[in-house]
Amino acid sequence: MEERLQGGLREAAEIQASLLPDVAPAFPPFEMAQRSHAAEEVGGDFFDYRNVLSEEILGISIGDASGHGLPAALLVRDVVIGLRMGLEKDLRIASVFQRLNRVIHESTLSSKFISVFYAELEKDGTITYVNAGHPSPLLISSTSVERLNVGGTVIGPLPEVRFKRGLALLPANACLVMCTDGILERPNAADEFYGEARLIETVRRNLGRPAQDILAAVFKECETFGSQRPFDDDATLVVVKRVS
Repeated sequence: MEERLQGGLREAAEIQASLLPDVAPAFPPFEMAQRSHAAEEVGGDFFDYRNVLSEEILGISIGDASGHGLPAALLVRDVVIGLRMGLEKDLRIASVFQRLNRVIHESTLSSKFISVFYAELEKDGTITYVNAGHPSPLLISSTSVERLNVGGTVIGPLPEVRFKRGLALLPANACLVMCTDGILERPNAADEFYGEARLIETVRRNLGRPAQDILAAVFKECETFGSQRPFDDDATLVVVKRVS
């Protein structure tokens, strides 16, 4: 029984890994980097990239299902596939989120809550997005921080939810930073969280470096903050830097 269970978990992990992009797409003048660390063999976080309409618009998403392990991984699978299918058929992202919410609400999965952020990034830096209860992604420059929090509640608990679209602009030499609460709520020995303020400070110190280096710096400091202990929760980070 234990061998069959472990085999099933390995297969679930392989299915989940197949849904997550191996590498970030080329989308100049932007650099992208991403990493997802599961607290168990399978996790409840995801990120995704999708070309929208043409090579001129890139869809970027990140999400975090309630709990972790197999039930959360199954919910992630449904949400990723649902988003991909919905966005292929409907250009109105708020409508896609409303339909996705109804589907997840009617699901019989034991894990039924998921926060999702989805953004469409254009070549000029324009961002159109919906934030469904996810920790606010941050537009970080050397002088300012903007939180992308327009949208609605998490997906799943309520049968009918309305979502709003938000608009933002990613300027040159600034970063869009998206993460799950496994990063923000990483505790230290005194039970303090790593938190948004430390995340912003780390990104700002490394703004002059490539996106991959910024991502590595955040993970390194987050791990050090937690005294190198294993992550208690799934931790995912996506960094998008505009270089010109």
